[in-house]
Amino acid sequence: MRSLAGDRRMTVLMVLGGVGLVFVAGLFWLINNTRPPAPPVMAAAMLLVTTLVVAPWIILAGRRFAGDPEPARVLRRTVVVASGFSLAGLILGMLLVRDHDNAPAVIGVSIIVGGAVALVGGVLIPWIFVLVRTVTRERAARVLAEERTAVATHLHDSVLQSLILIQKQTAEPRVLRLARGTERELRAWLYGAAPQGRQADLAAVVTAAAEEIEDLFMVRVELITAGTCPLDDRAGAVAGAVREALTNAAKHARVSTVSALVEVAGAELYALVRDSGRGFDPSAHNGGHNAGRGIADSIIGRVRQHGGSATIRSAAGSGTLVEIRMPLTGAA
Repeated sequence: MRSLAGDRRMTVLMVLGGVGLVFVAGLFWLINNTRPPAPPVMAAAMLLVTTLVVAPWIILAGRRFAGDPEPARVLRRTVVVASGFSLAGLILGMLLVRDHDNAPAVIGVSIIVGGAVALVGGVLIPWIFVLVRTVTRERAARVLAEERTAVATHLHDSVLQSLILIQKQTAEPRVLRLARGTERELRAWLYGAAPQGRQADLAAVVTAAAEEIEDLFMVRVELITAGTCPLDDRAGAVAGAVREALTNAAKHARVSTVSALVEVAGAELYALVRDSGRGFDPSAHNGGHNAGRGIADSIIGRVRQHGGSATIRSAAGSGTLVEIRMPLTGAA
């Protein structure tokens, strides 16, 4: 309702501005085709018509910039200058009222120029100011983004690679934990990852699970998340299945690195966990480490319970791949 009322007010103001232009044309016709009235009468008529033309557009501009103090300040100053110019012309014209040849001209020119200054300056100058400010801010943001990209590239090629090398070359738990924590913080800064502690969506939960598994089993989890969605029952089931797949790989695959992908695309959630470890027979429920039972209960069963599907491809000595698909509505 407020929006509709605001649109109606804007329409009324624009109509008044158009009517004012018609009155201006009529006033000039009267001046050229009839006997000029007394200067006070002409001054009042011109002031009324000019106000009718200028005021609606000034009001519209003021509403447009009501929440932006800088162009609003420019608008106010322009209106003050225009009003002062018109007032000075009126005073000068009244002082010359006995000189019928000059008084009407002074009054008319002062009012017309004042109205033009108010109309052009009050409407056009704030828009130019906003345009210049927007271009300047966009240019500054582009320069900042380029600088950030250059810094990120340098950090990725130097510091990040050094942290990864440290993790590969050392077996000291404290050093590994420190290197992984520093790497995670650096990646979060480089790629704009969600801050720690945010548990409202799938990507944050999976990321937290990967970090926990890294610290618990001293393995490196190369996680890629593409998109995210609210953590409802289906997304929670996928997050739990991914966590179990990562845990199984970290505990039983005998590898130093596990890869994972979690992607939300359209109405489907897709996840992939891969390792190049010793592998196992997925059909065996009683392997040496009971991996088959863990997959059946914690991954396949959990996903199927919520309408999804899970596929496990593995063989002795060739690693393991867990692929999960879940129909998902309301993906973000």
